[in-house]
Amino acid sequence: MQFVNIKVILYGITALSSFILPYSRLLFTILWAILMLSLAGFLGTSCWALFGSLFQSFFERYRKPMNLVMALLPVYCAVR
Repeated sequence: MQFVNIKVILYGITALSSFILPYSRLLFTILWAILMLSLAGFLGTSCWALFGSLFQSFFERYRKPMNLVMALLPVYCAVR
């Protein structure tokens, strides 16, 4: 797993600067928010890795149909 995930870092910075710091400057509140944001980021990355490993055999078995569906979905969305 990644120890430095830029999406989680940007998520934390955005959430902290938009939702925590404008309302509270207490050290305990900021530390609690950092802890909760870190936990949410870790759980999200863990779920992503877990489900990726679970679906890997399915994606390998049906590579061509999956590639076709994944290529046609954005086209469908653009046309719609």
